[in-house]
Parts: sequence; structure tokens; C-alpha cells
Amino acid sequence: MATIPLVVILALRIPYQGLALRLWLVALGAIAISGLTERALASRTVEDGPTLRVRWGWWRRPRSERTRALEELEHAVDFSLGTAFDVHYRLRPHLRRIAAYRLALRGVTLDGQPQRARALLGTDAWELVRPDRPEPEDRGARGLDLPSIRRAVEQIGAV
Repeated sequence: MATIPLVVILALRIPYQGLALRLWLVALGAIAISGLTERALASRTVEDGPTLRVRWGWWRRPRSERTRALEELEHAVDFSLGTAFDVHYRLRPHLRRIAAYRLALRGVTLDGQPQRARALLGTDAWELVRPDRPEPEDRGARGLDLPSIRRAVEQIGAV
């Protein structure tokens, strides 16, 4: 069907024959890709749902909120190995939230009872989560090493 217009253009020697030939090749390519796609997907099932979606073997399900939070925490740890800025602004909020929750289980507030919180948390964890922790003077300074982060997390977990 795509060949008939090309034959007419070539037979009548209409200008832009090169363009017509290129468009014909593109049309043939589109028809070939369509046929290959149809053949490849012929064995796949289609489900009706909120959206019509083909079930592919590698189709990823939407990530749960818990998975997203874990990925954010992993990224925060990775970044905090690099710079002091990332320790303060990426990792610290996660650790403060966890420490506040763990302390609340014991009836202690992180901001309201700093002495009790410090005694329960330990030195490494307290230095990261304390309310009056100053921003880093040099944001590009080296971040924490993994053993320091691990000690702080273990101390928070021990609360």
C-alpha cells in the first residue's frame, strides 16, 4: 500500500523523488516494527484495570512508602560519606526522627530533656542529633566515615 504512491511519483518524475524514497523507507520501517511488536507481544496477556497495561515479566510494581523511605535513608548515608553538608542536611534529619521516636518510647523528648536524651543516646549519636548542633562551617568538608555512622546508629538502636 505504501509502494503505490512511490511508484506514481517515480513514474511521473515528480520533484523530490529522494524525499519520497526516504519517506517510503520510513513507512516500511514503521510497518516492520509494528509487525515485530505485535508478534512479540502476542503471547502476553492484557489486564483491564485503572489503566490498560501489558504484563511484562520485568514490570516493576510501584514501590511502597516504606521502600521509598529506606531508599532515601540509603542515599542519605551514601551522601554523608562525602561532605559535612550532607551529614547535617541529609542524614541528620533521618537520625533525629528515629532517635526522637526511640526516646519517646522511654518517655524522653529529644529537644525538651537534652540531658536525659544525651545519657540514653551516647556520645556519637548525641553529637549528630543534638538540637543545638551547629551547621558545618565548611560545607564541602569531609563527611563521616562508615564506622562512625554505624556506631551512632547502634547507639540509637540501643535506646
